[in-house]
Amino acid sequence: MSTKREAREFCLQFLYHFQLPAFLELKKEIDSVAIFQRMQEFKQTLEIELSTDSQAYVASMVKGILQNHDELEEMLVKYLKNWKLSRISKIEHTIFIMAIYELKYQPEVPGKVVINEALELGKKYSTKESSSFLNGILDSIYKQELKRND
Repeated sequence: MSTKREAREFCLQFLYHFQLPAFLELKKEIDSVAIFQRMQEFKQTLEIELSTDSQAYVASMVKGILQNHDELEEMLVKYLKNWKLSRISKIEHTIFIMAIYELKYQPEVPGKVVINEALELGKKYSTKESSSFLNGILDSIYKQELKRND
């Protein structure tokens, strides 16, 4: 596994397990070394190979998301018109948080690429209908909150 898409997919799987009740407290205390160690353990359970670049990308994303989780979540909730966060599936929630993080903190990645990657993850791990939901929210955040139009 070495492409950015595959790294995002692994990142989604890795972050998803942090939403399990056993990990809720742990995610507040995690540091770079612990993230890397947990990532290695998790990678072995899935029997996945990641390039060095992909591992660095995933570790950076996970650390950034965990450090900025409350802010990312607030931004998501702000754009959930007529939806409560509790109604969103955990997988879509994770996809949203990953994409919002990338949109906000990785401006070198074109926003349209971030959104498209989120849609592809949604198609693979959620339902066909999730694409329009993810697209609507992420496009609004991208254009209105982050004022990017690339």
